[in-house]
Amino acid sequence: ALFPVNLLFILLSGCILYTGATFTCPSALIEGKAKLCNVILVIAVAWAGNIVGGFGFAVLTDACGLNEGGVARLAIKVLKKKTGQNFGVIFLRGIGCNWLVCMAVFLQTLSNDMSGKYVGIFFPISCFVACGFEHYPANAYALPLAWLAGLKDEYKEDGLAGWDKILGLNLIPCSLGNLFAGVIIMSCGFSYFYGTLRTCPPPAIAAKMRGEQQEQSEIPRLAAVEEYMKQILAQQEMMRSQQRPAPGSPEDLAQRPDFPEGGNPAPAPAAPAAAAAQPPYFQAALQNNGGFARTVSC
Repeated sequence: ALFPVNLLFILLSGCILYTGATFTCPSALIEGKAKLCNVILVIAVAWAGNIVGGFGFAVLTDACGLNEGGVARLAIKVLKKKTGQNFGVIFLRGIGCNWLVCMAVFLQTLSNDMSGKYVGIFFPISCFVACGFEHYPANAYALPLAWLAGLKDEYKEDGLAGWDKILGLNLIPCSLGNLFAGVIIMSCGFSYFYGTLRTCPPPAIAAKMRGEQQEQSEIPRLAAVEEYMKQILAQQEMMRSQQRPAPGSPEDLAQRPDFPEGGNPAPAPAAPAAAAAQPPYFQAALQNNGGFARTVSC
């Protein structure tokens, strides 16, 4: 139940997670918001930074005396399990993991408050943990922690995986699976449904290939997106109209320039029946029509 809190901290603090970067950065490239070299650089730095941070926190855990007893035995048990599978299995588990992690990154953009973001994060993250999928940043902490425990005489075992197996049998295939899910399934998939990937190559990329500078307004948008935006504007106009005073009401007459000071307004005609009030969650959705764009710029 506490594992999703980690992603909440990362997203709210503006830190960069490798798994999330494999989704947001390629999305920015496809939509013409970033350069290929910068996308590769961010993903590579995130991969290196996450393993440095994971190993550093494992060292801190060990130095604090927390890597003892049941914790150490559990860490070694996890190490055996995660390095006991073949490359393909870990790769596929990495795909399943980051599919859900990136969904959590996207869903949290649909809320403006912290509790709503946590709800969007909680279910996908809890699902991938319960399924036993492979998450590179988490493994970059758990496996070094087990390796440190294995250096102690009381937990030392013959054949326990070293860094060659940790990298070759888990972290590398897991990273590739996470990368595939973030780039192909989530980034390309969402851009196909909501962005410009339906036009191949996307207009922003095609313009760069021709050496042209394309204005944002010239990029064609999907008809579904245009229709969605029209509905949003119509709903917002309806909400504003409900807040205006009814025609002929004292409030409406008082706002007219020809209304006499101290005069008594004529009786107001019967106002039409007010439209049914929209539920709070619908109004919240209207305020988040840029959710995907904020995910791209995460």
